[in-house]
Amino acid sequence: MKVAIITHSSTFEARAHAIGEFFQRRGDEVTWYFSDFDHRTKKTVERSAPDHVYVHLAPFTRNLSIRRMRSIGRFAKDVERQLDERMRTDPFDVLWFLLPANSLAPAADRLHTRYGVPIVFDIIDLWPESLPVKGLAHTLPARLWGRLRDAHLGSACLITTECDRYRSVIGLPADHTRTLYWYKDRPHGDPGTLGLDPGAAWRTVGSDTAAPIPVAYLGAVNNIIDIALITQLLTAMNAIRPVHLNIVGTGESLERFVEQARDAVSRVTYHGAVYDDVRKSAILGSCAYGLNIMKPTVKVGLSMKSIDYLYCGLPLLNAIGGDSTEFVEREGIGVQIDPSDIEGTARRAVAIATDPTAADRMHRAARACYEAHFTQECFDAALEGAVTQFVIPALQGEAPLPQTEFSQSTPAQSTPSEGADA
Repeated sequence: MKVAIITHSSTFEARAHAIGEFFQRRGDEVTWYFSDFDHRTKKTVERSAPDHVYVHLAPFTRNLSIRRMRSIGRFAKDVERQLDERMRTDPFDVLWFLLPANSLAPAADRLHTRYGVPIVFDIIDLWPESLPVKGLAHTLPARLWGRLRDAHLGSACLITTECDRYRSVIGLPADHTRTLYWYKDRPHGDPGTLGLDPGAAWRTVGSDTAAPIPVAYLGAVNNIIDIALITQLLTAMNAIRPVHLNIVGTGESLERFVEQARDAVSRVTYHGAVYDDVRKSAILGSCAYGLNIMKPTVKVGLSMKSIDYLYCGLPLLNAIGGDSTEFVEREGIGVQIDPSDIEGTARRAVAIATDPTAADRMHRAARACYEAHFTQECFDAALEGAVTQFVIPALQGEAPLPQTEFSQSTPAQSTPSEGADA
């Protein structure tokens, strides 16, 4: 069959490619519709690749801006026009849309109505539900923005979500929604296992009382992470035992984050944005914990940074609800942060980091969690089940197969986006 996979965001392209490559391994023909805009550098890029169509997305500089929403809305219309032209001449059998952008949902619905083509929505972020300003998601403009997505979800034969939490937040239909956790690939040599090495730096914390506790922050430093809570926790930990914070990433709030971190801990090392897996794994694998903290308004159940951490056997200092909390509590992969008792959380985190047996157990549990839920094999198995149950019957004009839960129960690379998408 012929499959089109559509996303406006360069940060979602890795997941779009993973889905497309799954179909290609099945023998299907895949075309990717991407934008020509790099969301990290905020620049238009010229590129070409086989089986790819690049649609112009007008540049913008601020993540939370009317200009961004207008730009993405225009992109959705232009993609719809190009897909409409293709459906008239050499039609696709399946259209797979990554959401956001919410404005892609009505375009998908119209194409489904016009041509009867099966639609799949892959929901990666929730906007406006994750707006970082409390109460803003309940304003009339925000509700209309959310309705762009919600009013058209019924056109999909299958809805996949990046985490279980999304199902309850926006009331997705249980009968055709499946969780498709993202994965982190294991390259040759698997550098992620550096975190379990007998010589890993985090092991010295239990035997050398002068050694600081190494803590990592990975990812975008933007308006959805809770810098206040991070610095509050690190300050409390540092009062018990010196803390060394390693920052890997960049973003619009980086300067403020580094400044506040230097007031909170004994040492801060900024490594920049690191994309080489071996170097990144060496940094993360040396640490005792990875910070997994976003503002409570952000409706995320699982972050890509947490999968990077688990791949390296790095336990979480976690304040993200839903899936992440469940993994921490059920599989012992970190310390759940209690905002009402930061001192108690800090004492527990320090006690585990300085106990060689407890620390080793938690690091091994973190890597085991990755192996059980966040590998490409897990991703492909969940996709195969969902496609077999929903997409193939829809293509054949049949009812879905009998109910079977194909999600990666109790999880390619995406992160919560850097701002709001129309």
